[in-house]
Amino acid sequence: YSGRTYTLDLTTSASSATLIEATTNDQTNYVSLLNVGTGVVGIEFSNSSTVTTPTVATTGNKGSFVLPGGMNFPLLVAAPKAPFYIKAISSGTNTLYITACQAD
Repeated sequence: YSGRTYTLDLTTSASSATLIEATTNDQTNYVSLLNVGTGVVGIEFSNSSTVTTPTVATTGNKGSFVLPGGMNFPLLVAAPKAPFYIKAISSGTNTLYITACQAD
């Protein structure tokens, strides 16, 4: 891990853009994501505070990157080089944990 863990308490309205920062000098271009709520979570990333509003896909329509509900362990995914911004939305009331990570 390359930084502090951030928490987003999510609802069916998109969160504000949250700045995710690294606390090391290592190249940080991954993120650890853990959704501990029961609903699914849609997320979007950006290098600027202007982040696309995330959506959860519906039948026949595309959506954002989706995390399942009730995750038992975090998922590591590629992200813009830290610092970067994230926005998220949920199909219910969820908590999302976000930590910048480095590739080894």
